[in-house]
Amino acid sequence: MRITARIDRPLGSAHPRDPALIYPVNYGEVPGVLAPDGAWQDAYVLGVDVPLTTFTGERIAVIHRRDDVEDKWVLAPEGMTFTAEEIMAAVHFMEQYFDAWVELLPPAKPAIVRVDADMVDAALRIRLDCLRAVGGLPRGHEFPPAFIASTRDFLLHADQTTLLAMDGDIPVGCATLCYKTCIPTLGHPTGKRAHLMNVYTAWGYRRNGVARALILSLHREAEARGVTEITLDATDEGRRLYTALGYRASDEAMYYDVGRND
Repeated sequence: MRITARIDRPLGSAHPRDPALIYPVNYGEVPGVLAPDGAWQDAYVLGVDVPLTTFTGERIAVIHRRDDVEDKWVLAPEGMTFTAEEIMAAVHFMEQYFDAWVELLPPAKPAIVRVDADMVDAALRIRLDCLRAVGGLPRGHEFPPAFIASTRDFLLHADQTTLLAMDGDIPVGCATLCYKTCIPTLGHPTGKRAHLMNVYTAWGYRRNGVARALILSLHREAEARGVTEITLDATDEGRRLYTALGYRASDEAMYYDVGRND
């Protein structure tokens, strides 16, 4: 699975707080994946000998620090592998200051899982990330407690299906299908319809088919429940994917904000 990192400390650059420390590898962050310190997940890039601004490749290892809250990811070009000893040698310039060890990882694909009580915290986390991204809010933006409580209650009790794409224990994508029953029509004699929303993939995991896999899984869920129509509100970015999956544009919809139009 390809992961994209933004490189803010390219090979040959100096550490911002220690000019004598020169980076012998590219180093950056994976946007959309929060680390325990509240910043985006940090990553070393191995196997590239020129300075970069962005990098897309595979995650081949995680460097765990026994004496620090942070882990560091190790990315490399697709198909390129390193031993644990080679990785530690490449990052020794920094990891020598920590009690660190390397966990080598096999190639991975996101697992699609249904949100239940055990997964609600992961679902809430990526839902809030989705709202920050759509609203152009900073990653540290805090939402009102009542809003968070309402979202949690929805995920636990509403008539809906929320799916997550998981990279290990990290939620990297989500999508929600909200069910509704309308008066039957000739075109939709069951009255069973649904609205697709909350479709989001963490920035560093895009172009991997994550959103497509989530939506197709929800299509199967909808068909099993007798749903005859799915609607959505498409962003410009998502319109191409929805069109490819068979969605058609409509100029028929109107809306009314209850209590706001008086």
